[in-house]
Parts: sequence; structure tokens; C-alpha cells
Amino acid sequence: MRRHTPAYRALLPLFDELRGEHIVLRPYRLDDAAEAQAAIAESREQIRRFEDFADELQTVEEMADRIVHRQARWLLRDELSMGIWHAQTGRYLGGLGMRPTPDGGWSVPAFALGYWIRTSEEGNGYMTEAVRLITAYAFDELAARRVEIRCDARNMRSARVARRCGFELEGRLRNIARGTDGTVVDELVFSRTTAGNFLP
Repeated sequence: MRRHTPAYRALLPLFDELRGEHIVLRPYRLDDAAEAQAAIAESREQIRRFEDFADELQTVEEMADRIVHRQARWLLRDELSMGIWHAQTGRYLGGLGMRPTPDGGWSVPAFALGYWIRTSEEGNGYMTEAVRLITAYAFDELAARRVEIRCDARNMRSARVARRCGFELEGRLRNIARGTDGTVVDELVFSRTTAGNFLP
């Protein structure tokens, strides 16, 4: 299969921030460490149900170290990890990541999204707005042909966000992984795509 990975990928321009009606998306800075760590501490029980980083990031220093690694991956365009902030108050709301998929990646381009919202901000529509913002950016600015969301089949909140943002359920991967509780779980695969063919 021919690859069309862009030359000098690390030089591709990316946004400094994406602004919606209620939220702002932007890459993490070191001075975000304390607020981001506090949000994770507040939400640890919720995160633990579906994500394996729930018991990490116990200190501000650990969060700062994670941010530096995320900044490096952003620079290399290996993963675009960003925070979600309230547009009016500046309160940190949660995290959102977009990474090239293992099979298609930058050569298609095809991207996968992952996200979490702090417990005290659930139900306000912020994550739906964030996913819509980054999905539009992927298609409009990065020429994406596919954006996907995969989630534990038990994670109904994540699945509802995908559906509200126009992602179609492609299938259910049965017994695909072990959940954070050690049980074997199914995974739902949602996607949005756009038509088109590779250039010769």
C-alpha cells in the first residue's frame, strides 16, 4: 500500500487554540500542571472505571513531567494532547487527545480521539462541543479522511458524545481487551469519514 505521509511533518502548522461558544482547546503548558492534577484527583474514581492513568499523576510534579512529554509528542505531531478550558471563567474542564491511527495515520490522514471530563463538569455539554471543534479542525485544516472514537462498550457517556457529534457506530469488537477492573471487555468503534481517493 502506498504511503503519502507528508514531508517534514513536524513543520505542519497547528493551532495555538481553538475557541468555541463555551470552551477553549489548547495544548498544555507547564503552568497548567497544578490545575490539571487537581481535576484528575477530583475525578479519580470516575476515570478509574475506564482509563488506566487514574492512579497516576498523584503530584503536581508528576503532572508537569507528563505535560513535558505531551509537548514533545505535539512537536513531533505524534499526538495532539490538549486541555479543555471554560471560555469565560478559564476553569480547567478536562482533557482531549487526537493521534494518528496506527494503520492510516498521517498518510490518509486518519485520527483517533480520546477524552475525559472532570466529575464536577459532567452534563454541561462541554465535551460534545470539544469533540465537534477538534473533529471540524481535523477535516477542515488537516484534510482528514477519517476520525474515529473507540470506547469500552460499558462507557455510555463516551458513546453518547460520539453519537451526538455525528459519529456512526461501525461495530463492536468483542473480547478485545481487559478493562481497568481486569474483566475482558468489548469495544465500540465510531467514525466520521469523508469521501476521496489518493492522488496517483
